[in-house]
Amino acid sequence: MSVMKVIELMSSSSKSWEDAAQKAIDKAGKSLKGIKSVWVQDFSATVNGKGKIETYRVTVRLTFEVED
Repeated sequence: MSVMKVIELMSSSSKSWEDAAQKAIDKAGKSLKGIKSVWVQDFSATVNGKGKIETYRVTVRLTFEVED
């Protein structure tokens, strides 16, 4: 029987929401093994003075298997 754990992370990128989510996975993967899924829970962005998106932000929930 496997046991799964879910953690919530926030990440940002100057490129895209997809890149922000990937950065969260990459960073978490350095200390967590067995990441099984990611759920992007929330999207947001900062806007510069010219009305353009400056930073893409995501809140994600990562699911990983708890090892014995």
